[in-house]
Amino acid sequence: MFTTTDYLPYLAQGIIASVALGGSSFVAAAALGLVLALIRDHSSGFVKLLIAIYISVFRALPELLTILLTYYGSIAFTRSVGIPDLSPFAAALLAFGVQIGSYACQIFSDAYRAVPRGLLEAAHAVGMPGYLINVRIAIPLMLRLAAPSLGSLLLVVIKLTAIASAIGVTELTRRAQIVSGATHDPLAAFGYAAAIYLAVSAILTIFQRRLETAKQL
Repeated sequence: MFTTTDYLPYLAQGIIASVALGGSSFVAAAALGLVLALIRDHSSGFVKLLIAIYISVFRALPELLTILLTYYGSIAFTRSVGIPDLSPFAAALLAFGVQIGSYACQIFSDAYRAVPRGLLEAAHAVGMPGYLINVRIAIPLMLRLAAPSLGSLLLVVIKLTAIASAIGVTELTRRAQIVSGATHDPLAAFGYAAAIYLAVSAILTIFQRRLETAKQL
């Protein structure tokens, strides 16, 4: 009979799915948040209201509920129009990207307000187009100012991937459940999973701190 230790390679493979889902979700969320933050700060009151509603709704909803609604809602839609269903991974990516994008939007909005107005006004004064001001000045400064918060958000997203097991994504937590059922030793299975999560979080935290230190030099 296999012990939990024998399943360590199987568990370790799960973190690849967790990091892949978390990383891709973070990139999608950051891109959505950045675009919405720029639109929010350059639009009319109605558009700002719509974005504020989006942020409020998705920051209030539990992530598990969002992922379940996205998965089963996508199945209902795809079957009604006769196209292939989204995979559990794709549904989780969509759910996380949209929901975490609400947090990223707020982070980038705060960063944009912290950009020195004098720099933007000087760029306008010399005739630089609005899109070029964003690309060359606003966005680089926003990314720099938002880096600490974005690093923390990435760690949160990696941990949130555990709930993707609810729709069948075989990430680390789901694999730990499978190993627990095979060995009848849930404490060891989930203990090893916790240790793997801690190791990944430690690596990401070290990388984040070094990045922040490099930016300060």
